[in-house]
Amino acid sequence: MTVEAATPRDKELFAWVEAVRAGAIVRASLASGGNRARSWAIDLRRPDGAIEDLFLRYSLPRPPSGEPYTIWREAQVYRAIAPAKLKAPRLVAEHPSLPALLTDRAAGIAEFRRLTDPAAKASIAAEFMENLARLHALPVSGLKLDAGVDSPRIIDHVRAEIGIWRAMYEETAVRDPLIEFAFRWLERMSPDPDEPPVLAHGDAGPGNFLFAGDRLTALIDWELAHLGDPMEDLAWFSMRCVMEPVPDFNATLAAYAVASGRTLDRFRILYHRVLVSARVTVIRHRNVTGEAGNAIVSRALNRRLLVQALGDAAGLDPAPPPIPTSPPSDREALYDGLLADLRAVATAPGSDRPAIVAAKSASKVAKYLKAHDRHGAALEAAELAALAEMLGEPPTGLAAGRLALAGALSRDEVSFERALAFFALQSAGEALLAAESSGGIAARAYPALEIASAR
Repeated sequence: MTVEAATPRDKELFAWVEAVRAGAIVRASLASGGNRARSWAIDLRRPDGAIEDLFLRYSLPRPPSGEPYTIWREAQVYRAIAPAKLKAPRLVAEHPSLPALLTDRAAGIAEFRRLTDPAAKASIAAEFMENLARLHALPVSGLKLDAGVDSPRIIDHVRAEIGIWRAMYEETAVRDPLIEFAFRWLERMSPDPDEPPVLAHGDAGPGNFLFAGDRLTALIDWELAHLGDPMEDLAWFSMRCVMEPVPDFNATLAAYAVASGRTLDRFRILYHRVLVSARVTVIRHRNVTGEAGNAIVSRALNRRLLVQALGDAAGLDPAPPPIPTSPPSDREALYDGLLADLRAVATAPGSDRPAIVAAKSASKVAKYLKAHDRHGAALEAAELAALAEMLGEPPTGLAAGRLALAGALSRDEVSFERALAFFALQSAGEALLAAESSGGIAARAYPALEIASAR
């Protein structure tokens, strides 16, 4: 077997796979996606000639961190879910010294947006909810994952998760008023339901399950699983439906209620929408991928979703004032010429995938710079004026003003309503700058939640 994209570490792990499964790899295909790990789809021929479908996943090198979501912890999750009747990968082997694991490989694809038949989408979504209900019914007494807490109360597990993500944010030593604002709200508003915790998937929804035809084949990507509130997984489902919607969001939630026998709690789902949005915003703040084009799109979308989630949970609609705009700059033609050149590279016959990916990323950056060249000064002036109004004096610049705002929020010197209105203005400006780079997702929002609160 020759795999041109294989690194020395890949080849070392391929040899481990062959040894642990007593077979020979006949095909290895690098899986797309995965910012934190490298994954391979592997076909292995066993001594009897049978082909075994496997999936190898291992951690990429990262700077030292207190982040607990490791491959070893993921293996703990796979062992925990093994007794459940879930459509999920089965742990085959865990490397004895390297952060690598091997699972079986389910058929199907993860790109839910490629499915165009609404009936098939609805069927898969309902089957997903049935599996989510089975996961949440799994007995968890005595289960303690790395960095978890031992408590029979959901609130303790939620607070532990908040603590993990706040620590991950603080590791950057770069303050962000919106993230800190969200954490303070989460810490003060944690619901305390009178029910036991469940094993939550921690990133549940379209994109993190496989399907073939109109059938679900597997729930995947278990790295963020933890003990907590079952309503959190419905919040994650909400988040993932922003990118890959289901035909009837609220009907799909109702299918979970029927399958699980649980009463849906609107406030708890809205609370966890804030938490999942804060998590994703922290991931972008930590700049895990470093890929500039996607970072622009992701940052703008997720900060806007976090503001929406905070407003929805608080029962407020922080509609920003009209966003100032400007006429095209004198350099508009230069940007358009650059974009045309990048488009030619991306669509040229024979262009290899790395060149196409690089050209598309560069195009997103160029579109952002074009928008910033046009609107940046007006947006900065609007934000500075809003900061001056809240702080009582004009800041010396944006960086200083944002830092001063973070301090004022930590001292409770700015009301929730005023702060939320400011973040709505700020996120609307960021969305304007990223709009052309974002394409069809520029105006996406959390789906409306049409259920009652239990509180």
